[in-house]
Amino acid sequence: MNKLAWILGFTLVVLGGITASRAESPDGVENYGVYVAGTNGYVKIKPYQHRDNFVDFKYLHEIPAVMRNDGQLQLLIYQKNFSAKNFAFELRPIDVTVDIKQVSFDIKPLPAADMYALTLRQPVLDGSLLQVHSGSFFIDNFGVIMLGDPQQQLVNYFSQKNLDDAQAAQAYLNDALQAFPENTELNKLQRYWATTAASSRDRKDYSYVEEQWTKYQSAEKIDLKVRYLDNLIREVNGYIQQHPQGTKIEEAQERKRFAESKIDEFKDLL
Repeated sequence: MNKLAWILGFTLVVLGGITASRAESPDGVENYGVYVAGTNGYVKIKPYQHRDNFVDFKYLHEIPAVMRNDGQLQLLIYQKNFSAKNFAFELRPIDVTVDIKQVSFDIKPLPAADMYALTLRQPVLDGSLLQVHSGSFFIDNFGVIMLGDPQQQLVNYFSQKNLDDAQAAQAYLNDALQAFPENTELNKLQRYWATTAASSRDRKDYSYVEEQWTKYQSAEKIDLKVRYLDNLIREVNGYIQQHPQGTKIEEAQERKRFAESKIDEFKDLL
């Protein structure tokens, strides 16, 4: 068995008695390529024009989208001398974590010449990018299509208030707004995530002050206490510079004054 074909996990289903014929092409299928079945016919997957192996959100407006009535994912490949080992298919959900999973399709030839139906057994909800790597059709061997309306799927995703990484959410949403700058809901969500990300940075940066404060309190030797107080002053200065209106600004200034006073006391004892 060809190793690559085994890795991709393709299952080729050859239906007995079916041969290529001059059957009429399905709606939307005109030229060689890879298509996804939608509510109004087939939508062709287009090459991703940028140098990367996954999609940057700022280019989502360049990517074709397919609307479906349910979660079934069915493709049509129109290619002369089609070989499954020349294709790899991946799903990447809209997420701040790039989580790409390879998927396997059942494959069967269709009555029309050079056409093959590919069906994924498990359903795939809207909100994912289908990525296709091929040796034949795509610039840099990489094509992409969005499952569902990209703007609505972005709104659905960034409307979740429990995303783990607020700063990543803000960055990805900023990229998405480069693709869809006029989207009112995305602009509202951008303001929310900007505020949430700022609060997250505030907490994270102040945690370095608290870390040195804890080390100072647990240290027994005077020279170690002085070292941790010096470190604390540096962390406080960085926090104040980055967050002049920070939620911990008064506590940070108070701890800095304490550290400076204590260092003077300890130096007399060294």
